[in-house]
Amino acid sequence: MAKVLGLDLGTNSLGWAILDESDQGYTLLDKGVEIFQEGVARDKNNEKPAVQDRTNARALRRHYFRRRLRKIELLKVLIRYDLCPALTDEQLAAWRQTQQYPLDEEFLRWQRTDDNVDRNPYHDRYVALTEPLDLEDRNQRWLLGRALYHLAQRRGFLSNRKEAGDDTEGTVKTDIKNLSAEMEAAGCRYLGEYFYALYQRKERIRSRYTSRNEHYLAEFQAICDRQQLSDEWRKALYRAIFFQRELKSQKGAVGRCSFEPSKSRCPVSHPRFEEFRMLSFINNIRVTGPGDKMPRPLTAAEVETIRPLFFRRSKPYFDFEEIARKIAGKGQYACKEDRVDAPYRFNFAGTATVSGCPVTASFRAIFGDEWLREARSLYLLGEGKTEEQVLNDIWHALFSFNDEERLREWACENLQLTDKQAEAFAAIRLPQDYAALSLKAIRKILAYLRCGYRYDEAVFLANLRAALPKEADADRERRHAIQLDIASLLCNYQRNPYDRFDSKEHRIADYFYDHGLDTSRLDRLYHPSKIEVYPDARPNADGMLQLGSPRIAAIRNPMAMRALFRLRDLVNTLLREGRIDRGTKIRIEFARGLNDANRRKAIEQYQREREAENRKYAEEIRRQYAAETGRAIEPSADEVLKFRLWEEQQHVCPYTGRQIRISDFIGAGPDFDIEHTLPRARGGDDSQMNKTLCENRFNRETKRAKLPAELANHAEIRERIDSFGWQEKVESLQKQIAAQVRRSKGAATKTEKDSAIQRRHYLQMHLDYWRGKLDRFTMTEVPEGFSNRQGVDIGIIGKYARLYLQTVFDRIYTVKGSTTAAFRKMWGLQEEYARKERTNHVHHCIDAITIACIGRREYDRWAQYAADEERYSYGESGKPRFEKPWPTFTEDVRAVADELLVAHHTPDNMAKQTRKKLRVRGRIKLNEAGQPIYQQGDTARCRLHQETFYGAIEREGEIRYVVRKALAQLQPGDIDKIVDDAVRDRVREAIDEVGFKTAMNAGEYTIWMNRAKGIAIRKVRIFTPSITQPIALKKQRDRSDKAYKQDYHVANDGNYCMAVYEGHDKKGRTKRTFELVSNLEAAQYFKASADRESRPDLVPQTDANGFPLKCILRIGTMVLFYENSPEELCDCSRQELAKRLYKVTGFSTLTVAQNSYGRLTLKHHQEARPASELKAKSGAWKIDEEYRAVISILHTQLNALVEGYDFELTVTGEIKFKDDRLC
Repeated sequence: MAKVLGLDLGTNSLGWAILDESDQGYTLLDKGVEIFQEGVARDKNNEKPAVQDRTNARALRRHYFRRRLRKIELLKVLIRYDLCPALTDEQLAAWRQTQQYPLDEEFLRWQRTDDNVDRNPYHDRYVALTEPLDLEDRNQRWLLGRALYHLAQRRGFLSNRKEAGDDTEGTVKTDIKNLSAEMEAAGCRYLGEYFYALYQRKERIRSRYTSRNEHYLAEFQAICDRQQLSDEWRKALYRAIFFQRELKSQKGAVGRCSFEPSKSRCPVSHPRFEEFRMLSFINNIRVTGPGDKMPRPLTAAEVETIRPLFFRRSKPYFDFEEIARKIAGKGQYACKEDRVDAPYRFNFAGTATVSGCPVTASFRAIFGDEWLREARSLYLLGEGKTEEQVLNDIWHALFSFNDEERLREWACENLQLTDKQAEAFAAIRLPQDYAALSLKAIRKILAYLRCGYRYDEAVFLANLRAALPKEADADRERRHAIQLDIASLLCNYQRNPYDRFDSKEHRIADYFYDHGLDTSRLDRLYHPSKIEVYPDARPNADGMLQLGSPRIAAIRNPMAMRALFRLRDLVNTLLREGRIDRGTKIRIEFARGLNDANRRKAIEQYQREREAENRKYAEEIRRQYAAETGRAIEPSADEVLKFRLWEEQQHVCPYTGRQIRISDFIGAGPDFDIEHTLPRARGGDDSQMNKTLCENRFNRETKRAKLPAELANHAEIRERIDSFGWQEKVESLQKQIAAQVRRSKGAATKTEKDSAIQRRHYLQMHLDYWRGKLDRFTMTEVPEGFSNRQGVDIGIIGKYARLYLQTVFDRIYTVKGSTTAAFRKMWGLQEEYARKERTNHVHHCIDAITIACIGRREYDRWAQYAADEERYSYGESGKPRFEKPWPTFTEDVRAVADELLVAHHTPDNMAKQTRKKLRVRGRIKLNEAGQPIYQQGDTARCRLHQETFYGAIEREGEIRYVVRKALAQLQPGDIDKIVDDAVRDRVREAIDEVGFKTAMNAGEYTIWMNRAKGIAIRKVRIFTPSITQPIALKKQRDRSDKAYKQDYHVANDGNYCMAVYEGHDKKGRTKRTFELVSNLEAAQYFKASADRESRPDLVPQTDANGFPLKCILRIGTMVLFYENSPEELCDCSRQELAKRLYKVTGFSTLTVAQNSYGRLTLKHHQEARPASELKAKSGAWKIDEEYRAVISILHTQLNALVEGYDFELTVTGEIKFKDDRLC
């Protein structure tokens, strides 16, 4: 007997099952499901990082803070030179630290505008640009100060040279260019002049892109020149207005090298990495030319021929076909997937993308082909430095300088370049990405790549010296001989198929042993497939091994990390409770959703399109079948698949050439049915790409268990396949993928890069399908490992999770999702699974049980079953039967739902405070003991309120709340809510005249409030009936005399918890009251700086009636309902408990007849459908009631035991009552 743990790990679910395995079969011991939150957030079906909203809000707060600092610093300078009304240091400090804006009357009057006396900042800027001011006159001094203050308010952010792209591209740069053209056409040299002209004509100035240097800096310098300001004034004002702190360094976030863990990864812009990448690719090229009996590497002459292709600034990426053409000549070559005969054949596809050396090419254009030698001779700071050090200095200047002008000056001064050369040098744009290896490892490997070794061989040799014993390394001749021997061993290596332990590292270890060399340092050898490994698991206080943290630098995927942490929690619990041990077999399936976000989006798009196509095909079947036969039909899933195959093969049988009508494969007794291109009995899989629609008779009598290539009419079959256009699809997709690869590598923004990567993944799924379908018609044998019978998941998350589990368990086996689906079908579970897949979390447990039952024995039986099924289809045997894990397997698994208690993990993060390592310039700071210094935050971990601010107005003695919206944001129902009667009438008139859509489009139509005065309606205030009791967030800076207008009003964005109080009235009847705590109130309570004396508890321990606190309910709290009394639960079976277990999903208030009630929404623990598909049913829970997926009750109807107060629900799905009477 051996225990097996089956695991079904998804993006937000973990199904598990423990079985006993014996020669007779399996016995189910335990099972369960846990549901948890995904590691990402979702916004309208699109996923985003869980912290994105918080990060964006913090960035916006910092932006406002920096603007405030800039104004304060400028005011200090203006006050020093008496260019504005004086403010005290205390006033400026209060504004900076507590956001208390200076309310000095003279300062406020200095900023006010008044068109009657031409007092506005655009007028001041115009005057400062065009007229010499008398700086002895205070009014004119203050006019100059107001103009400069306005520049500081508007000057914007300056992108550094590393972020700058093509000056002619992008909406922003286009608009800036257009604005400059408009200024020139208007005869205005400076922005202040042009905007003042627009202001006088009452034309719109806002919502225009402007250039920091071209517009604002030029205007500042013109003002200084016109007013003849001294150098002292210029420098002080320039710094105050235009100073911009550098972006925070991300150097500390760069990953570590796989081979040298103490070293950071090398930027891909480094010339040594470019050479490394180039030689790695060149040395992997294999060609079969005239006279060659087998593929060979390129000769030295051929390498020199193609090297110039890599050093083209105009082509940082190019197709492999250019290399093939350069070596073989036009029309004289065939690439990997070309089906033509040619003198030269290469091992890469012609559309394969090759990365060039754009940075090195730029250096060569400036310094010449021997650029490094020439640069070293010119470099004035290079005395005593090696060539590598000079290379680093020059590259590092490009990498680190943010200002292009400073970089030009550095190049002129230190590299003795001409102005033209320095300009070209400063214009070099470095790719912003990092390699997988450090510069130290790259240099070691490069030494062998330059000698022509393949990458994998060079990697083994690169750190060989570190693995040699000291005495062998010290002997130069012996060391050289060992290196040559090892190199020869690697180059001539051929794996022994009869020795599963045979590998290059084992051969090297054997060499060391045979030559008397110490093998203790062999772990220092680099290995081509080396990845970060988990440290060995450590025993807990009881001596039991426990999984450690799954967090390693190699996995930055938050969704996968969340799933692995929940896996740790479950497995460690099962280990502690003795249900499993180190000898337990682990069989696990990983969801494809645990891939990276871009791949997930591509998969979602692919699946949505297939689902849409299936719906379309089903409709086509109904229509065409009725038209052809006159009979109605409701197509099954198999018939929809047949229709898809029918469309793919253009209504023709690929084997016989017969035309196929829809009635030939739809309905009873079809003449054509699905066949497996590669027969199942010979290792073919059950995937869609291995299926075609074939004439039944031909399949039974001729094809049988043969491959298409083994059939006598294979040439005819190939001609038909070619006529289907599959090859053209493959070639087109390859070109599209290559284009997306180039697009992603050249992307200027993360959004553009993500879009290209998603598109590439999407196209790759299509390519895999069509190429797989096409290749199956040319295979002369089924390649080893081709079948999916082994069920090995090769995804990166599967790989790391396997390594993670191996820190405790010795036998880990992964199972593919398609394998699990095949066994579910053979064991009669597919119908039950499909019924529950979208509605009930139990399907995760069904999968886990299935996975646990898939071992080597089952794979062998599957192979035999496939062969028997083939013979049955030919009429040579009876219908085969696939043996189940135990006799009542199907019935037992179907009964799981009746007793399964689904555990829900909903962590309460509100009380957690941010804690992070202190970094200075990207590096972690350590204390005296060498430990990282941590910073403790004082932050909230959720949205405290909605973002919109609402205004308060009084109408007929009632306070009502309004919001200002642009016309483009209005819906038809908003028109009647417009506050101002006159504005509402104008808007209605416009809608009546041109229609709603046109009237609301400000770029297409203008609604005038007063055409004569040029007053247009662009925004309107509307009433918001849904906002009746907003939160008074904080006081306004400029307070109105009316009390209701003195606050910023916001809507509550959610409640943190509901406190329920329970007691008895004078007549002994049970009474309940409630109190809601909003997210804002909870955040204020949990802040580390909160006043605990004034509010010692989140909610009072008793209410106003003296009733004691019964419980606090949060989102995710589980409850067990009873009808009359808690004692009902004493004798409940698991089946009965499963009916009563619900999860809190929301709470709010409800007013009925002027009485306030707390309203709770609860969802059944097994319910898997999204809230949008469910409707809550009201009323207290009853014993004999029908199943309700979602229940809505009042706080007075909460007849339930509450998790955390009355019972605990463990990760393994067990209920532990805290009251002994209920045990």
